[in-house]
Amino acid sequence: MGNYNYEYSLITISNHEDVYQEFRKGLLQQKDVDYELIKINNDQNQFDSARTAYNEAAAKATGKYLVFLHPDIRFLDEYSLRDNLNEIKDIGDFGVAGIAGSPWKLYRNRSFIVTTIVQGENKESVGTSISKTTEVQTVDESFFVMKKAYWEHIPFTDCPGWHFYAVEQCLRAIIDGKKNYVVPARIWHKSTGGSEDRNYVRIGKQMVKEYGNYFPYINTTVTKWDTKGITKYTTPWYRYAKRQVHRYLDKYKQPEN
Repeated sequence: MGNYNYEYSLITISNHEDVYQEFRKGLLQQKDVDYELIKINNDQNQFDSARTAYNEAAAKATGKYLVFLHPDIRFLDEYSLRDNLNEIKDIGDFGVAGIAGSPWKLYRNRSFIVTTIVQGENKESVGTSISKTTEVQTVDESFFVMKKAYWEHIPFTDCPGWHFYAVEQCLRAIIDGKKNYVVPARIWHKSTGGSEDRNYVRIGKQMVKEYGNYFPYINTTVTKWDTKGITKYTTPWYRYAKRQVHRYLDKYKQPEN
């Protein structure tokens, strides 16, 4: 057993100081949580990879549980963080746990989201609500937890970029015989989530190449990734091109009179 100074180490990457300070202000209002806060300053693009940044911070962390979260996470009441982390701690044995994720099963041949969080400026509900701890294939990057001891066993890889780092940890945990979970949470994610840009597609294809032999498909909170057949090569770029066309049309759409 390791020696820990805190129950939890909260680790966040800061690109904009004003966003971080708003996050910190909300965090200070949380009650009954034993934590240290580790800020990774990336305002000058000091890091080219979330995995590198998180590994560096995790190595310094003194908490039993590592909580990786975005600085645009907000807590909906003063016990949100306590209750959220207690639910995760009560799981006992797990690989990765979070507040939003994608189950193994499909809906109309697509992945879907299970969560109770709200997101965006208007605090919109997303996905399928859950009332208890739920097993998933992968969790969302906005908020996820690993035990420090398990992170030491499987630290983040050296894959560059800013996508799929929680997804990859989930896949590695499953291969290692662990299960991943999502718990109900009273949390607001101010962002509306990631987008399928070129780097997202590129890293997604890398994940398929690296782990595709272990899974019939990889479900994420953004989309399903095929790991077999011709579609594993064609579908990601098709989706990307389709999204770019929609953005172009939306940008230049003339307002109606």
